[in-house]
Amino acid sequence: MVNKILIPTMTALLLTTSAFAQETKSENTPAAPATPEVAAPTTPAAEEVPSTDHSQWPRSLWGVYGGLGLPHGLNGGIEFLDQSKTWSVALDIGGFSFKPKDEENDKEEISLGSLAIEGRYHPFTSSFYIAGALGTQGVEAKKTASYSGQSVTPKVKIGNTFLTPKVGWFWQFNSGLNFGVELGAQIPLSKKVDVEDGTTDPVIINDPEYISNKQDVVDIAEKLGEQVLPHAAVRIGYAF
Repeated sequence: MVNKILIPTMTALLLTTSAFAQETKSENTPAAPATPEVAAPTTPAAEEVPSTDHSQWPRSLWGVYGGLGLPHGLNGGIEFLDQSKTWSVALDIGGFSFKPKDEENDKEEISLGSLAIEGRYHPFTSSFYIAGALGTQGVEAKKTASYSGQSVTPKVKIGNTFLTPKVGWFWQFNSGLNFGVELGAQIPLSKKVDVEDGTTDPVIINDPEYISNKQDVVDIAEKLGEQVLPHAAVRIGYAF
C-alpha cells in the first residue's frame, strides 16, 4: 500500500520539476536580434595622411639677398618668389670701387654702379632657371698726375643700358635661407660718353704724358661700359 501511494507521488514531483526547469531556461536565454547591424567604417580627421606635394610652396615669398660676382663686384636686392615655383622677379643693385697701384702712389680710380630688374623662369619647377636682366650702369674712370707743377685729373664717365641673359641654380630651404649661382653675359645696348679734361690749360692738354694718361682712362671706361662682359655670381639670401 505504501508503494501505491509513494510511486504516484514521486511521478508527480518529477513531472513538476521538469516543467519548472524548462520554463526557467526559456526565461534566462536572451533573444537573438532579428537583423544584425553593421557599423559603417569611418576615418577620423586626425588619421588623415598629410599632403606630400612639393611642387609648390605653401605661399608666395619675399626675400632679400647679397652676393659677389662679375662685372659688378658686390650685388644685392629684393625679390618675389611665386608660390608656383615657376617664376620670380628681382630688383638688383651692384657696384664696386677699385684703386690699382702705380709705381708711386694710388692715383687711378675706377668705380661702377648698376641697377637692374630681373625675371627668372624655372621650366621644371626645380632649382634650374633661365633668366634675363635689363638695367643701367654708370662707369667712371680717372687718373691723377702732375703736369707743369699742377695736379690734374682727366675723367671719363660712361652711362649705358644693358641686357644680361643667363642661366642659374637656386635652392630655397625650409629655414628661409636660400643659395644660388648663375652664369651669363652682359650685353651693352646703348651708351653715353662724357670726357672731362680736368684743366683748360692748353700746355697740359697737349702734353704727350697727359694725352697718354687720358687715353688709359678712356680705355678702362670703354672696357667696362661698351664691351660684352662675362656675368658670374654667387648669392645667399633669406625669404619669408
